[in-house]
Amino acid sequence: MIKHIKIIILLYFLISGKGFALENNIILKINNDIITSIDIFNEIKKIRFFNNNLAEIDNEEIYDIALQSLLRNRVKKIEVLKNVKSLEVQNEDYLNLLIQNAYKRLNIDNLVNFKKELSNRGINYEEFKNELKVDIFWNEIIYSKFNNNVVIDEEKLKTQLENTKKNNFEFNLSEIAYQAENINEVEDEYKNIKNDIEKLGFENAALKHSLSNTASNGGNLGWINEKTINDEILNQIKSIPVNSITKPIKIASGFVILKKNNEREFKNEFNFEEELKKLINYEKDQQLKNFSNLYFNKVKKNLKINAL
Repeated sequence: MIKHIKIIILLYFLISGKGFALENNIILKINNDIITSIDIFNEIKKIRFFNNNLAEIDNEEIYDIALQSLLRNRVKKIEVLKNVKSLEVQNEDYLNLLIQNAYKRLNIDNLVNFKKELSNRGINYEEFKNELKVDIFWNEIIYSKFNNNVVIDEEKLKTQLENTKKNNFEFNLSEIAYQAENINEVEDEYKNIKNDIEKLGFENAALKHSLSNTASNGGNLGWINEKTINDEILNQIKSIPVNSITKPIKIASGFVILKKNNEREFKNEFNFEEELKKLINYEKDQQLKNFSNLYFNKVKKNLKINAL
């Protein structure tokens, strides 16, 4: 049934605008929530708009990416709505900043032009905004549940800073986080992801496979100073050339594959207290991200998900 619906959606992309109406069939049922063929069609339009590199991906692959993207958001939304009455955020400034960051990445100057672009492409602005709200509330849940479980060894971080060389490196990294039950699954999933990286590119493979919040941004982590990276991960990053990926690295929430997009060396002139604060915040964010991945998998496992 799903394969049949997939074919119909892909045909609709080929002949849309020619009087053909897409039938709205249920694809997945998640507890009492549903994902329909129309939802997938709209999600494909949205992720193609926000990820220009997806233009090179065939429609069958983009269908699977869209389905996984919708599933991630619905699982989070179901959990969020257990904790809040509505998706009305208290901090509108933060929401507006996230929206601004989204259109700035697309080289769009302002919100008015952003809304016009979305409208021209048939993308619902309010639905886009609600997805950001879900992420805001999800992150608040993770913070409230796990902030007290974050353990920061400040003395170790101070030593790490004190031992930093005068000149050091920054790495531009991307990630794909995944889970596996045993050693065989670790390797099998790694091979599967690696094949998709070769076929689709890293960003698209992250959209398809990664459990991390960075999946929607193609797994991009940005520039990270080597002094914020633990030795095991840093050794792997240093051992590979630019535009290469690491082997699976064990983290608290499962495994991660990193891609080294670029690297640069710079003179290390910094304010010790400011850098220590940054280092503490980075370590805290990494631990909370691991808790987020673990909690997401727990929530998902407890939901009744049926393909129809």
